[in-house]
Parts: sequence; C-alpha cells; structure tokens
Amino acid sequence: MMQNSITKSPRLYTELDLKAEQEINLTIEQVHYLRNVLRRNTQDEIRLFNGRDGEWLCSLTILNKKNATARTKCQTREQTIISRQVHAYFPPIKKNRMDFLIEKAVELGVTDLHPIITANTEIHKLNEGRLHAHIIEAAEQCERLDLPKLHPMTQAQNAIHASNIPIHAAIERHKCKNFHPGDNHDIAVLIGPEGGFTTEETKMMLDHPNVIGVSLGNNILRAETALIKLLSLI
Repeated sequence: MMQNSITKSPRLYTELDLKAEQEINLTIEQVHYLRNVLRRNTQDEIRLFNGRDGEWLCSLTILNKKNATARTKCQTREQTIISRQVHAYFPPIKKNRMDFLIEKAVELGVTDLHPIITANTEIHKLNEGRLHAHIIEAAEQCERLDLPKLHPMTQAQNAIHASNIPIHAAIERHKCKNFHPGDNHDIAVLIGPEGGFTTEETKMMLDHPNVIGVSLGNNILRAETALIKLLSLI
C-alpha cells in the first residue's frame, strides 16, 4: 500500500499491546465513531497506536452496533524515543479555550501537562476524564505516537517547589528578559491566569531559585496564546 493511502486510514488510540497478528478489541466510543460517523465496514483499514509499540495498520474484522475488533497487519511507524521533556504549567480556563489550549499543547509536543491554581484562577475543578479524552483526540489527529501525561491539579507554589527542573514563568508587566529556550535539555514553562498574577505571586516566583521570569513582548496575551507562543519558541 502506498504511504499516502495509509495516512488516509482512521487513526485511533488503544491501551492494549500491539504486535503482529494481534486481535484488538475497540471501545464502544470507537465503534460509534467508525460505524456511524465514518461509515466504515469490516475489512476496512485503520491505524492504531498505544504510546509504546509504534503505529500499526489494522483491518477491521468485526464492526457492528456494539462491538468492533481489528487485526494488526504491519507496523507503519516504530515508537520514537522522547529526547526532551516539555512541561507546561497553566491555570485552567473556560471550557472552549481550555480545549483549544490542550489541543495546541499536544500538537506542539508537550510531554507533561500541569494544571495549577493561582489567586485569580477561575476554574478550581477539572473533569480529568474529559481532558484525557481531548488529549487522545489531539494526539490521534496530529499523528503523535505518545500521549502527554496529565498531572493532578495543585497550587502553583506547590508545583514550583516540586519541579526538579527550572520553570520559565511568563510574567506580564514586569521587566524580564525575552524567553530563549536554549538547547535540548528538559524544559518547563508556566503561564498565568486570565486575571494575571498578583503582586505576591510575582514576588514569590521571582524570588524562587527554581523560577526564571521571562517576557513574551509588550502585548498582554491571553492565557492560551501565551502558552502557544512559549511552546512555539521551544
């Protein structure tokens, strides 16, 4: 099969192991997607990945209202080794903008997503199941072979103390140097909430030995825009 034909096959995530001649049970959500949205049939081809075993071309062997199975045919891509961890710390924002932030973070290669709580954070509860599903969907679409890890939400100060690598914090309205990500070492970035950081939070971060204050320019950016800019520079 030509490579461009393979890339037209639907691409789905599975938690199951993938190897040659393996029968894979798909989830009920994937059954609905393949059958009712994409109008696929048995013997049609799909691609599966699990973050461990690369990507595999598979053939649908069963597809009905409640069940679907796929049999692996050949590996289309080997699992790549992640050479750099990219951590993103961000306060949760409103639903549609949060979905956009997660989608772009996945596309731009974030390996670890850290929701944090600041004084001006408006959202204090997360539907982790929904966010995880959105992470999977973004990885399926952008053809990543791995999934970023979603960490539990915590207070910003606790997250900063717990990090074992320096955190580049985008602090608005403060004289900081422009962000320069440097070489291929692991890196962490942090953005503020919609209302910005308080004076106390800014002082805490700038006084902390593990935080590097950085500037993203003269304009005040929305939270999702600030994260996209940081990740694009990385």
